[in-house]
Amino acid sequence: MSELAQQPKRRLHSLRQNPVTMKELRSRMRGRRAFVVLTVYLLAMSAFITLIYAAYASAAGGPYGPDSREAGKAVFAGVLTVQGFMVIFVGPSFTVGAISGEKERQTYDLLRTTLLSARTLVAGKLISALSYVFLLIIVSIPLQSIAFLLGGVALVELILSQVIILVAAVTFALWGLYCSSVMRSTQAASVATFAGALFMVAGIPILVLLFSLFSSPIMASMSVSWAGEAILLYLGILLAATNLPATLLVSEVILLEEDALFFFQNTFSGSHTLWFPSPWPVFLALYTLLAVLLYWLSVRRVRRIAEK
Repeated sequence: MSELAQQPKRRLHSLRQNPVTMKELRSRMRGRRAFVVLTVYLLAMSAFITLIYAAYASAAGGPYGPDSREAGKAVFAGVLTVQGFMVIFVGPSFTVGAISGEKERQTYDLLRTTLLSARTLVAGKLISALSYVFLLIIVSIPLQSIAFLLGGVALVELILSQVIILVAAVTFALWGLYCSSVMRSTQAASVATFAGALFMVAGIPILVLLFSLFSSPIMASMSVSWAGEAILLYLGILLAATNLPATLLVSEVILLEEDALFFFQNTFSGSHTLWFPSPWPVFLALYTLLAVLLYWLSVRRVRRIAEK
């Protein structure tokens, strides 16, 4: 029993002592670049929040200034927008050259001759990239708490949004790492990574919008039963759960309108009441499974290259 209890500690110790992680973090954190980027990011975020509040203050018609609750919601949405952009586009940029960059520098074969396993190499590259992304996310939380102080945003909204952002950061970083392991060059991996991210963020909503535009006349001419309406609502929640901005927006609406965190009820035809999940638990489940799959595929790809 004691041996089983010590296994998580050993795994955590091996992750902290991963030579790839230590090497990547030292090269990234020792210079000025990391701290300059962090300082510029915080200054830009602070200026963005100031502009949002100033816009509400100038647009307020009352004698007592802007409504603090509405200003708090605007600040909350603005910071989440910046965090989402960083997770989708900046996070994968740290992993997109993790494997392909080693190939281009002709150091990959030398790295694979060491005692490092494929899993250790992939985990080291991933942790070193995510550590800096997580740092950028965490340092923006105090700025986001300004929205909590202004009002209009509950503590559960702040915590829930950061959990969603962190899970999305891991998944998109692993997508960049997988593309880096598959492609031979960093340029090709970058194109594949950002094309996939754009499809997940903008491509799926555009396809859903086009489908709804073409199918709405047909649906209007047909009499849809309550079961059909329920299925459409389930599909809508599932589609929202595949998209980061849609998950944040729809989960916020359900929390405010239905006062429901996990599940909410909807009645059809006045007599049929069904339970529906909020998109965020489905999002966490889908993106966690996707992250595990991408990690497994990356390890498998690196192991296959080493066996050639």
